[in-house]
Amino acid sequence: MSARAAGLVAGATARIEDFPAAMTWSPDGTTLAVGGGEGSLFQVNSSTGAAQKLGEHAPGVLELAWQPKGELLASAGQDGSVRLWQRSAAAAARVLHRSPRWPTGLAWRADGQVLAFASGKDVQLFAADGSALNTLTGHSVTLSHLAWRGRDELITVGNGALFVDRADTGAVEQFVLEGTPLTLSVSPDLKIAASGLADGSINFRHLNNRKRSRMSGYEGKVALTGWSANSRYLATASTGASSVVVWDFGGKGPEGSEPLQLNAHEERVESLAWQGTGSLLATAGRDWRLVLWKPGPGSRKALDIQLLDGPAGMICWSPDARRLAVAQPSGAIRFFSVRAV
Repeated sequence: MSARAAGLVAGATARIEDFPAAMTWSPDGTTLAVGGGEGSLFQVNSSTGAAQKLGEHAPGVLELAWQPKGELLASAGQDGSVRLWQRSAAAAARVLHRSPRWPTGLAWRADGQVLAFASGKDVQLFAADGSALNTLTGHSVTLSHLAWRGRDELITVGNGALFVDRADTGAVEQFVLEGTPLTLSVSPDLKIAASGLADGSINFRHLNNRKRSRMSGYEGKVALTGWSANSRYLATASTGASSVVVWDFGGKGPEGSEPLQLNAHEERVESLAWQGTGSLLATAGRDWRLVLWKPGPGSRKALDIQLLDGPAGMICWSPDARRLAVAQPSGAIRFFSVRAV
């Protein structure tokens, strides 16, 4: 299939009785888990659109993370707890952790054996069997985002600081982050951590040599960042902006270069997502548009534009990169497949 000629084909549609606040695909790509802002948790069949209520995580779901190659679904909620759910709706959730602080950065290690999340200034580590492994301390600020970097390293950020944590030794290394982070995206090659900041800039930290750089000039807070599968491109969008800005990290990198600016939305871009494998970028906005792109040198034209029946919210690709899920504030969940045209 030629990615340059790719298009989107509408598939099944589901509707949940809640405001979608988080979603994640099962490893086999057959099921989408959706967490509601009022606490309902659903499993949606991506082929038929059939939605099944898995349980409740009241008063609201914050984040979801499905165990890679496994059957466990982790949820973080506004009650300060982190829970593990079996794929079978008959099994009750297991509460791993509870705190007055909201858990953030819920993430499984790539092998699916360790779950990490931040709680206040600490990072909590749990095994897949639900047993507590370790608490990483030594962070000077409350943590807002977390990402794994390989087997034993974690990148965490909070107001004014980026940390490199060692899950095996408990060592914590701190670096300056010049602002309040709204995002944390680690490149798939594990070389660069990018954070969108509230002051309208992006902070890049090169994790091998610890060098940092900064890009500014956005219209508002940089609330969306995402890396392409080959780590060459970083797609970004700021609050209130209808355009997507893509930085090219090929060659000497983005410093001193002009980024690609993608224009097909007429209102605010609400979400963006790259294929986990492949070169396609999807964006969705308040203008009811779902747009497919293949960014690259001289390539700024949308490949396809799908008009929805209302504003879009979150989007995410299936693990096989062939299907796209779109969650709308109305509770509609729409599935699209990728085809050559």
